[in-house]
Amino acid sequence: MPDFPQIGCHAVAQYPSTYETSYAVSIQRSVDGSEQRFVRPGRARRRWLVQLQQLSAEDAQRVVEFFVSLQGRAGSFRFQDPWTGQWHEPCWFDTDTLSLTHQSDDRARADLRITTAETVYL
Repeated sequence: MPDFPQIGCHAVAQYPSTYETSYAVSIQRSVDGSEQRFVRPGRARRRWLVQLQQLSAEDAQRVVEFFVSLQGRAGSFRFQDPWTGQWHEPCWFDTDTLSLTHQSDDRARADLRITTAETVYL
């Protein structure tokens, strides 16, 4: 399984990247239509918004080639959480299009949404 490419000085994201954690929920519906919701303890899924605001031309090319090689959402890869350093697999992109904006001759910007399929135990 391929690894998400590192950029610059061995990073996988730039600030102000963010992440969110979503929790598995069980829903019990009563005959009268009311609901009770219960969070499944200790189980969560992680999603990252990776903002790459100051990509060099080489790093931008590396990200584009990686995205194209996976065919957007079709492929899966390993991703290293920028906050914890933990590797997650399989992960995938949330879209089939890559938005890359050239800011100058040698700088580009890209925003990527990455989701992990594995369950993260908190």
